[in-house]
Amino acid sequence: MGKYKHGKPDEEIQLEDFKDKLSKSQLPIRQKAYLVVLYWLGCRRSEPLAILKEDIEEKENRLYIAIHYRKDDKGQRIEFSRAKRGQAGGAVELPLENFGVNLIKEAWEKTKPGHRVFPFSDKTGYRAFKKLFPTKTPHWARYTRITRLRKRLGADLTIDAIKSFTGIRRDTTIQNYGLKTKADIHKIANLLE
Repeated sequence: MGKYKHGKPDEEIQLEDFKDKLSKSQLPIRQKAYLVVLYWLGCRRSEPLAILKEDIEEKENRLYIAIHYRKDDKGQRIEFSRAKRGQAGGAVELPLENFGVNLIKEAWEKTKPGHRVFPFSDKTGYRAFKKLFPTKTPHWARYTRITRLRKRLGADLTIDAIKSFTGIRRDTTIQNYGLKTKADIHKIANLLE
């Protein structure tokens, strides 16, 4: 894993903080919608950039977003590994009442058939994220989502389900995504006898 200029993620991006910063920002609608996709789906920052109008569908007050492709280093759309291995469980479902999902819908509705919903470069997406969180990278959104999913592991949510959702191949990778915080260390210290 590479070096982090501002340290490894050690705290989740809180929804209220995200809402506040996004609503106050002067970013264009499509960039805001891109950030919402990163926040709710915890996908890699290049994955939303390959979403075409046809990859999103609206049904029963929900958006269904299929992420089958990603952008390579040259900006070309290539098949995403989840789809290749047949591991993807279909489109990800986002209720329209979730914060910001209306922005995704607006960007999607403005998109012409056959065109990308987020027609900008990876660098533009990165800069949009940095405007909201100057000391964080877009990967923090991925850390946040996977950490929250890990906290909910149990009978109804398995490691395999998280792997399918995120496109991660190994169980150990999922285990590495837990944020190690001072609060967690304090909890354990209190349990020691």
